[in-house]
Amino acid sequence: MLRTYETIYVTNPESPQATIEAVDAKLKSFVTSSGGEVGFEEVWGVRNLSYPIKKQDKGRYVYLLYTAKPEAIKDIEFYLKITEPVLTFLTVKLKDVADLSNTVKPNVKDLN
Repeated sequence: MLRTYETIYVTNPESPQATIEAVDAKLKSFVTSSGGEVGFEEVWGVRNLSYPIKKQDKGRYVYLLYTAKPEAIKDIEFYLKITEPVLTFLTVKLKDVADLSNTVKPNVKDLN
């Protein structure tokens, strides 16, 4: 059964752009290989962190809204844990029914 999830992850802004793009592509491939789909992806850009993470004061934030099977979340989170440019992440299950059309997309301006 597909469920709707959102993942926000923070990468090291000093990492090469090719490495960061590879992380983005790999996450999307995890979603699609599990039979899910990426509904929305938004790069929030480089922002100051509230506290240093892995000796970094800034991070590049990415928001990903997608549907996937629950088993795929284990793979996604494991990949985010072991990938060097990823500083931190959070995955939240939104609902059991996989319907991306009714999901409200976040407004980044509200986060400032």
